[in-house]
Amino acid sequence: MMLGTRTRITALSAAVGIVAAVNIAAPWDDGTPGTQVGTAGIALGDDTARIVERVNYRQDIERVGDVIVIDGRPSDELTGELAAVWEIVDGIWPADQRTALAQLSVVREEPRGLVGVVHPSATGGWILSLDVADLEDRALIEETIVHELSHVVTLDREVFTFGDADDCPGTEIELGCAAPGSVLAVFADRFWPGDVAAGVDDDFVNAYASTSAHEDLAETFTAWVLGWPLEGAVIDAKIEILAADSELAALAASLRAELLARASVDARP
Repeated sequence: MMLGTRTRITALSAAVGIVAAVNIAAPWDDGTPGTQVGTAGIALGDDTARIVERVNYRQDIERVGDVIVIDGRPSDELTGELAAVWEIVDGIWPADQRTALAQLSVVREEPRGLVGVVHPSATGGWILSLDVADLEDRALIEETIVHELSHVVTLDREVFTFGDADDCPGTEIELGCAAPGSVLAVFADRFWPGDVAAGVDDDFVNAYASTSAHEDLAETFTAWVLGWPLEGAVIDAKIEILAADSELAALAASLRAELLARASVDARP
């Protein structure tokens, strides 16, 4: 998630993680933090018990607490930092996408360090981890949520397979296999044909987008939703592909509505 001089509709923030260890404090050109997606294994016992899933993080961080989410709502009453973080998630994560959220894990590292990450849950949904060290920067957390929600949609189990993609029937990317015809496959085929590392900088919304196809899609989606002031034929073509996908288009519309509603509330005297 990129901050700095970018224009937003309103404050945003969140992060996605997939059963994996992820460090999102990448050394980008502009020094700002973002998110990554990775994979790792988690063993759950009886799914009906809905035990807390433990995510492994590459960096040494403090675990503040975990919130099991059932039907889009916390399973228990929340207080303190858990309640504060959930309030942000609740204010930006669209209701029609809320069933995809299985767990919110709250951690503490350092401001603009971890920020957030998503991991696939053993329940079939997703685990969202957020750093309370960034709690005062609501815009950063909300922006991260927008980015990560694009991962939730484009890396869904029905259209993406994590891991070894030797027998991939669709498009193979760094994380695994994107199903034929999926928006990620179309995006990667069009804009990531082989080695793109030496591509033109203006073809990406920021430095982080140039690290991989799935992050390029997620950052471009974030720029599109938040209205970052961007120009360029390639970026326009990327947004056209995202806008043509009904699921991403609906998600973008829902997020803008949530952001405008939040901006209206924040503007009240």
